[in-house]
Amino acid sequence: MNGARGMLLDIDLSSGTSESRPLQESTLRLYLGGGALGAKLLLRRGVARADALSPENLLIIAPGVATGAAVSGVSRCSVVSLSPLTGAVAESQAGGMLGPALKRAGYDAVVIRGRAASPVWLRIDGERVTIEDASPLSGRTTSEVFERLEEMLGGNWTVLQCGPAGERLVRFACLLSGRNDVFGRTGLGAVFGAKNLRAVAVHGSNQVPFADVDTLRSLARRASERLGGSSFPATLHEHGTPGIVDFQAEAGNLATRNHASGFHPRHHLLSGQHFEAELGAGATTCFGCVVRCRRRVRNRQHDISDALGGPEFETLGMLGSNLDITDAAAVARANQLCGELGLDTITTGALLAWLAECRQRGLISPDQLDGLDFGFGQAEPARELIARIGRRRGVGDVLAEGFAAAIEKFGPATAAYAVHTKGQGFAVHLPQVKPSQALLYAASPIGPDHMSCEHDWLLEAGGDDCLGLGISGSGDRYSTGPAKVRMTVQSQIYYSLLDSLCLCMFCWGPGNLFSYNEVAELVQAATGWGVTFHELMKAGERRLHLMRVINARRGLGRQQDRLPPRMFEPLQDGPSAGRRVDPDEFEKMLDLYYVMLGCDPASGHPTSGKLHELGLEWVLAED
Repeated sequence: MNGARGMLLDIDLSSGTSESRPLQESTLRLYLGGGALGAKLLLRRGVARADALSPENLLIIAPGVATGAAVSGVSRCSVVSLSPLTGAVAESQAGGMLGPALKRAGYDAVVIRGRAASPVWLRIDGERVTIEDASPLSGRTTSEVFERLEEMLGGNWTVLQCGPAGERLVRFACLLSGRNDVFGRTGLGAVFGAKNLRAVAVHGSNQVPFADVDTLRSLARRASERLGGSSFPATLHEHGTPGIVDFQAEAGNLATRNHASGFHPRHHLLSGQHFEAELGAGATTCFGCVVRCRRRVRNRQHDISDALGGPEFETLGMLGSNLDITDAAAVARANQLCGELGLDTITTGALLAWLAECRQRGLISPDQLDGLDFGFGQAEPARELIARIGRRRGVGDVLAEGFAAAIEKFGPATAAYAVHTKGQGFAVHLPQVKPSQALLYAASPIGPDHMSCEHDWLLEAGGDDCLGLGISGSGDRYSTGPAKVRMTVQSQIYYSLLDSLCLCMFCWGPGNLFSYNEVAELVQAATGWGVTFHELMKAGERRLHLMRVINARRGLGRQQDRLPPRMFEPLQDGPSAGRRVDPDEFEKMLDLYYVMLGCDPASGHPTSGKLHELGLEWVLAED
């Protein structure tokens, strides 16, 4: 088999055993890896109704069938499970070396079940798999654990770990890999913690065989040749994701003061250009990628280390402008603390912004925050709250449970200012400005996620990037008609394909370094399969509908695909002042979205006809 390895590693932490099992080539061609394969395994193993923090829940680490090829944007890896934060299916992705390392170790997926009796870490060295005592790692920061395992294992190992927040079952705890790569969303760090699993270390020395190495080399060269003339990838190469702060703010799309505004007057202090001058310490990159978008930061005066990566655009917004903090060093310190503890910066920032507004409105007193006089613009109290959440100290123990528990603690009047869906905080991009995000913050199966479809510029720009996905019609950034819903659905299917192949949208998204036809070319060259782009898009649909089936079995559907009250209020200040989500128009869009996707508009669940079309009738038989 080329590209794919045809092997799955099954690990049972309860019994302390592991076993390699074959994966059929036909299965890999239908599901490709990543989120689609992970969702399929959750359903096939019969755990879709399990409690996310129970031993029965599965953790599935899965790269794609092309992962390991030295082509830009082909190094990502998925972690799939059930979410302790949203109650829905969970998936998060990151780049770096984890995916290539797993493929070199000989596996297309690792499935972890059960719960160890005491803290453990996994050592995966090709066919040699051992479960090691992690008690010396317990309670330590992520940097300390990376250093200890590197000292013990030497070079050429990739480590995936939760931090102290995951150990303490903080529901929005994240996972870190290779210091600079974060699986940020859906609370997967808490799933590690619930299994008494602190880390997974992977080493593989076998080269991944590919069907057509010359074509893969050609694709790699094309990325290098196109980078300088590109728009978005070139910006990322120059300044990383902080390079888009000014552009987003000037478009009125920078979450500010708990999503009440889309513009901060001091946004330039958070821009990549300003950031580089004050804190820049170079860049790193994922395996085989020419974009080099990962920025490192260092400043001894402000106690900022380059041990972990610097803040991305989302973090600059959620721990910066959304808290009315524009001191770049302060945001970098908050990001560093989240990284050391293993906390998702987006939901952490959303919770803190909610607290700040509730304090401003007199709904929460300093006494209820352990005496902290926290509010907008206060960086040091924000860091102290982050520390208390990550270690579950004082009020942090309540906040660690997420929005629902915090609202119950502080009173129902605070609910109107909580910006989340299914307990997961919103990202920086504003649904009031981008109707595509209104739909997918509400209806994405993994909870609100700004990376689940292309944003509204795609329909506005038109051309081959739009038509190549079968998107007809026209509309501007703010339009909400059928053409916009069609754009959202078709680009969501495409992004679902990218999440199954574990390809980076910075390289493979519309208008970036590669075309749609080159996705099929990549898979053909990696595997030798005669795939078409149409066939691959069907795999993207399978992932979406398998995830919606999992959510249906967990009691989630249209009733939970909602937006918070803040989205229906007019934005204040700046270029997007007055913009809001119209509630009646949103319901019309949601109706049409479900029908276009192949779901029942009343329930939000996939129709039996759509499941049969995708070859997923086995799902109906197992229900």
